Amino acid sequence: MRLFKNISGKLALALAVISAGMVSCNEKMPLAEPIPNPSATGSTIADLVTADTSYSFLLALINRAGLTSFFASRDNNMTVFAPNNNAFRLSGIPSTAVINGLPVATAQALVNYHLIPGEQFTAARITTAFPNVQLPSNINLLAPYVKLSLFPSRRSAGAWVNQIPITATDIKAANGVVHSVAAVLNPPATTLLGIAAADTNFQFLVAAIVRADSGVAAGSRLQDALNNPLASLTVFAPVNNAFRAVFVALGLPPETSSFNFIPVSVVRGIVAFHVLGVRAFSPNLPLGDSQVPTLIGPPPNPQLQLRVSSTSVQARGAGNVVPGTTTQFYANVTTANVHAINGVIHVVNAVLLPLPL
Repeated sequence: MRLFKNISGKLALALAVISAGMVSCNEKMPLAEPIPNPSATGSTIADLVTADTSYSFLLALINRAGLTSFFASRDNNMTVFAPNNNAFRLSGIPSTAVINGLPVATAQALVNYHLIPGEQFTAARITTAFPNVQLPSNINLLAPYVKLSLFPSRRSAGAWVNQIPITATDIKAANGVVHSVAAVLNPPATTLLGIAAADTNFQFLVAAIVRADSGVAAGSRLQDALNNPLASLTVFAPVNNAFRAVFVALGLPPETSSFNFIPVSVVRGIVAFHVLGVRAFSPNLPLGDSQVPTLIGPPPNPQLQLRVSSTSVQARGAGNVVPGTTTQFYANVTTANVHAINGVIHVVNAVLLPLPL
């Protein structure tokens, strides 16, 4: 019990209450409703990428995927986020020879993740709203009902899809609309929990999640939400040294086993404070200073404080105070936009505390 003297009773009580009422986050992703386009005339998207040699890599990828006739059909209606040749090179694909050597299934996944079927999503519909607009791509997640999604967003400086800049918009074709993008969009391959579990930089975070779920029924655990492919979340993920610093401040050994000395309700509240119930890539986070709710709930629960500029993202809670002072500090996002099937991770260099220790 001596070890708990450094933990505020107020913090333990408050987090026990708010962690019990954490909001649900497992919402189904919407499906696009096909919009018929019976009288299309002019060049198709296949015609456009064939005629413009700056899209020769994309054309090779479409051909490798066996989808040429799909993009040539005037009966189809679609939105395509199209990387040009330089975008492929920037993404590590240097030549059409490499594209032609891809497994067909890989080529199909890449093409389909750049495609929104059934509608023309023009630039005018890309808003500055937070969180990201969510649009189903042409990749089945839980076939055929749920798709992997794309997330377009806008700021005054430009527009993005996921974290990739859109370099040109509204290139019209008979069977859809094309937006050029600055890099290839890679479909995510695993969940938020899968990413954390596979990365040794997040050993303490994973241990905290396990401790937070102690005694919690399956289906209501944080790890269930973080592993649910239908969820759409944002995680500010502290690295191991961030947790070690907290343990040292509490007089605990800087080891993952030290979570066992902290009440489950406290750990659960702290972990939940790092998770937003919406998916937001960094270009979609509100510029300037703002407050956003986390999984512990809306006000009067503690809110996450964000400070976002065009070049940086910072976050803090009311408990992020320099020891021995009343000075609050922000954690820095050191790696942004790690994309998962069910959300996005922003890596931070400090633990976010909803209330002072």
